[in-house]
Amino acid sequence: MQKKNLAALLAAMFALPVVAHADVTIYGFLSGGIESSKATGSGGSEYSSRTRIVDHNSRIGFKGFEDIGGGTKAIWQVENSLRNFEQGGTNDKGQTATFATRNTFIGLDNGDFGRVLLGQHDSAYKMFTGSSNSALGTDLMVNTTADNFGSSSVNSRGEARMANSVHYFSPSWAGFKLGASWGVDENRVSGNDSKRISLGLGYTWQGLNLAAAWDRQYDTAVTANSNSYNTSSSNSPAVLSLNSGKNVTFYGLAASYKFDTGTFVGGNYEWGTYDQVGGGQVKQDDWLIALGQDFGAASVKLSYGQLGTLKNTSAGVNGDDFKAKQWTLGGTYNLSKTTQVLAYYTKISNNAKAKANFANNPVYDSNLGASNASLTAGNDPQAFGVGFKIAF
Repeated sequence: MQKKNLAALLAAMFALPVVAHADVTIYGFLSGGIESSKATGSGGSEYSSRTRIVDHNSRIGFKGFEDIGGGTKAIWQVENSLRNFEQGGTNDKGQTATFATRNTFIGLDNGDFGRVLLGQHDSAYKMFTGSSNSALGTDLMVNTTADNFGSSSVNSRGEARMANSVHYFSPSWAGFKLGASWGVDENRVSGNDSKRISLGLGYTWQGLNLAAAWDRQYDTAVTANSNSYNTSSSNSPAVLSLNSGKNVTFYGLAASYKFDTGTFVGGNYEWGTYDQVGGGQVKQDDWLIALGQDFGAASVKLSYGQLGTLKNTSAGVNGDDFKAKQWTLGGTYNLSKTTQVLAYYTKISNNAKAKANFANNPVYDSNLGASNASLTAGNDPQAFGVGFKIAF
């Protein structure tokens, strides 16, 4: 049966009928709040304390499918960010939300074989050990300012949404799931092939969730004695050629368990290796502990995460200067199946050369409103907020 379904799946990939789709679902949520935010501490530029109206990653999506026989469905999805509507659709870097900014793809879904997706989608790394694994749940205040998973945050720095990509996600086999992602490099600047490959493995049994993942960015490097990627706004061949043959790689492990009493415990560990443009390699890890307790419709959550020492730096460079940590205390209350109120307090403490920021609604103390807006190293972002979420 599995061989037959696999054959049907492969045949369908080359002969999808063009028909009108009646099975279309509109979904998403609107979530926003009011918060007090600041980023101070370096003694230089600072983001002074202020009140902000923030959007908590609101979105609207359209998805559908067609049964094409043999247990296989043709599937599609277009998901759009509604973030930053509190500033007329423009964020603090001058960026605007556009159509199909989130997971948007076409694909095939077979109950025995799994899903194959083509387009833009969260990487397998993000889907298994990162913020997109809702079953794992260690990113306690996901989508809010207190979300601490992301490439510029304290934890899960290897996760990404991959454009120009193809993905495979298996069904559950005795509790096990597999995932793989391949992001192609269509530009090939200076002959580089900056593709990205991501793999994930997960296991679920009752309240237990275990996950492991691996992610590699090819022909990618960091500047000497740092964890900052070697990039150029002009894609200069002279700059990008220094990345040739170098890689940035992440390894992630995660686990969580929810008891029948509503008590939740979980944690993440991540290890990153960064090839440097001039040779050699620096390394850095991060870890997180997450706790939660349900009280009927209410839930209280607490987490602590830490970004570790940058290892293998040259003499005279203190790797501890790149450390950061984040505390998050949050709570939610479900007014109904689709409506929720929430509150949170979070603080990131950056050492002298660290620039860890919020994954959502980051704060910038330099060039606010411009594409090169940034946070000064050593400043400590913090926020206290309350919000409201309605799903549809």
